[in-house]
Amino acid sequence: MTSKISKALVTLAIGFGVVGTAAAQAPTWTAEQSAVWKVVSQSWADEAAQNGKWPGSYVDDNVVSWSQENPMPIYKDSLMKWSRFNDGQQKTIHYDISPAAIAIRGDTAVVNYVAVNVSQRGTDKPDRDSNAIIETLVRDGNSWKFLSSSSWSMKK
Repeated sequence: MTSKISKALVTLAIGFGVVGTAAAQAPTWTAEQSAVWKVVSQSWADEAAQNGKWPGSYVDDNVVSWSQENPMPIYKDSLMKWSRFNDGQQKTIHYDISPAAIAIRGDTAVVNYVAVNVSQRGTDKPDRDSNAIIETLVRDGNSWKFLSSSSWSMKK
């Protein structure tokens, strides 16, 4: 009987520990962090819509971007050219972005998140990518603009 009660208490304690850990890790964003995440989210929506707003409406003139597609960092002109080229080559079918951390100090924000993206070229089989992304945004008046972006594939 004591053994069953002990096992039940241990199970209950572990259950509360797991719930407590999950609750402790769930972020509570400030109004500033939420504003930054809204810009990141909307940039993805506009890029997927291929409506011409990404990257021009979102990036600082001094933006620098580096990902596995580029052998070295690229600047605004190249980022815009590659974005237009990619718009003509493939279509985003579905994407999901999940924030991991947002740090803000003054007029600078650093956003760490994961993006899962499914895209398709013509009639090819859809391709699914998972990427870790770190972006730095700077406040430009009342809005936030991307100053830097780095990403890498999480595929094994």
